[in-house]
Amino acid sequence: MLLVQLDEAREGMRLATPVAHPEKPGHDLLKAGFALTRDVIGRLGEVGVTSVFVDYPELADLDRFMDPYLSPARQVVYRHVRDTMSAVQKVTRPTVAFPDYYAATRELIITLMHGGQHPVYLDLMTRQMGDAAITHAVAVSHLSLVLGLRLNEYLVRQRSRLAVSHAREVVNLGVAGMLHDIGAARLSEAARRATRVDAPADDAVRAEWESHPRVGYEMIKGGVEASAAAAVLHHHQHWDGSGFPGLPADPRERAQPGEPSRNSGERIHVFARIVAAADLFDRLTTDPAKGSRRPTIEALHLMRTQHAGWVDPFILARMPSAVPPFPPGLKVRLSDGTVAVTVNVNVNRPYRPTVRRVVMQGEQFRLATESTDLAARENTGLRITHLGKTNVEAWVPPDVAPAAMRKTA
Repeated sequence: MLLVQLDEAREGMRLATPVAHPEKPGHDLLKAGFALTRDVIGRLGEVGVTSVFVDYPELADLDRFMDPYLSPARQVVYRHVRDTMSAVQKVTRPTVAFPDYYAATRELIITLMHGGQHPVYLDLMTRQMGDAAITHAVAVSHLSLVLGLRLNEYLVRQRSRLAVSHAREVVNLGVAGMLHDIGAARLSEAARRATRVDAPADDAVRAEWESHPRVGYEMIKGGVEASAAAAVLHHHQHWDGSGFPGLPADPRERAQPGEPSRNSGERIHVFARIVAAADLFDRLTTDPAKGSRRPTIEALHLMRTQHAGWVDPFILARMPSAVPPFPPGLKVRLSDGTVAVTVNVNVNRPYRPTVRRVVMQGEQFRLATESTDLAARENTGLRITHLGKTNVEAWVPPDVAPAAMRKTA
């Protein structure tokens, strides 16, 4: 499997995954296995497709990274969210099949564990399943689970009053991710279109939109466990105390005299902090002004710079290991001018993946036999500089950037 920018696609390349219509998620333009032609490549560009996954025998082992996205478990999660959103919009008191949500979440966890918690392709895959609100909920649930599994020791510390086995349990976290925006289904169309990175300018619409966490909480409390309900209620509460709704629903959890009156820091339930980070990331992968997809590395950069105060810093620091800035199968340009393909992620240094250089043979290319680990000591001067024609050096964190960049980062 190789991720190819459309301007680099060539006739005869065979698709490794379906190609979804950019403006009609859930509608496949082409099926996996289709052999590209010049005409088809041109038509894909006309409708806004920017990249495709193609079969590449030398990278067949990378197919495993896609398994969690193509798994039946993720499709089941999608269906449950879709059916619930539809029911909420049609009746006053919908019957939400909470046991089904728990069962679907457990199956998705099994898929992630079986697949080794592989890096995720949220920047490419989240819009390929259906309605934007539903795919957003599925993406947030999926990423929340990946983060929860990677942060299991942090969960133990944050939930120290619980037994270790219970503190590490993330089923309620996945359920909260699925249901975090369920309250928005009760809002007007104008309010439903709002997101945390594209909030309404109109005060009345903004006030309505800001009510959705509490509306959702009232809908699900008693049907899910308290930790899931708390995450739904506080997923717009920021680490620095900004955000909403501000105060805990339970007066017993509110600040004591002399303490800050708003929820902030570790006063926010750790599940809410994880869902908030996943929600923010998924929203940032789309540029609302342009309506186009941002690369993962840019979304991570925006989280780390423009929105740093919103996110638990411990979770923020570990986001790149869950959503790698350079996922496997990506063509990149290195600082020595050569082109390479990423073949593995260094979890501890995700901005320095393992790559294999590209060797051109006319219009065709092959990959070098040996891999280059950009995190290895002997390669500290070598780095990724471009994705396609886009220079990404400014989006690399200062601690992994070359010395010259650290002065200006």
